[in-house]
Amino acid sequence: LAALLAACASKPTGTPDNEPTLASLSTRKVEVKPDTVLAATPEQASAAYKRFLDIAPRAPQRAQALRRIGDLAMESADNQSATDGSNPDYKLAIAQYQSYLKTYPTDPNNDRVLYQLARAHELGGQLEVALATLDKLVASYPDTAFRDEAQFRRGELLFNTGQYPKSEQAYTSLIQRATPTPFHDRALYMHGWALYKQGRLEEGLQSFFGVLDLKIAGRGDAPLEALKDLSRADRELVEDTLRVTSVSLANLRGADSIPAYITSDVRRSYEFRAHEQLGELYIKQDRAKDAADAFA
Repeated sequence: LAALLAACASKPTGTPDNEPTLASLSTRKVEVKPDTVLAATPEQASAAYKRFLDIAPRAPQRAQALRRIGDLAMESADNQSATDGSNPDYKLAIAQYQSYLKTYPTDPNNDRVLYQLARAHELGGQLEVALATLDKLVASYPDTAFRDEAQFRRGELLFNTGQYPKSEQAYTSLIQRATPTPFHDRALYMHGWALYKQGRLEEGLQSFFGVLDLKIAGRGDAPLEALKDLSRADRELVEDTLRVTSVSLANLRGADSIPAYITSDVRRSYEFRAHEQLGELYIKQDRAKDAADAFA
């Protein structure tokens, strides 16, 4: 028995890769070679998913694979547009998403599929179909993560198709959020435009002055281009807002309409800009007397 125990102690057991004690593992060196990165196009990835669907008809990952094929078709069309500036064809993506919704009508991830489908229709020039898809999205999934962007895009599509009252409602749903969304400023601006298009100039001015409250209140009297903390996009938004504000005021009582909107110290800090822009508009219209009154 003693001889047998001695023999076992002197000879490792198991495979050659198995060391006899845990302590000996600390002295081993393992060389880890990084994998080679595989460069694949969306078309190649899509083909791989299709092969998976062919060989695994019952796999639980089929739904995910179908969604990914649609996403890859979108990506391929987007890449084409970014590369050569042409009008890409989104028909393949649309067909894929429609097939998915038909196959999995109750899937909890269908809000994302509807969002992508609406985007494909819009980019493909099918604005009415895109709008109908967004309507279905916000109606069927009121708490979706895409809610705010879907409402903003609904507002844009409704505005661009001349449905101004419905566009106003879509923008209202955004600007009335308890917590401002990333679309708040632009939605407020477009809300004013939707009212303007309906001839409700006084109400539209409330929205336009709301935009100015957010962007230039309390920033002094320096020219807009000198306001360093105002981004280019925000400066363009302010300039456009001041222009439509001037046109609205000119269609009301001109400079006499301004005091009704200067209701706080916040607005008094930029009141001069409203007079200044209105005066510039009158000059372009060859209305020298009105311009002089506005500047005065």
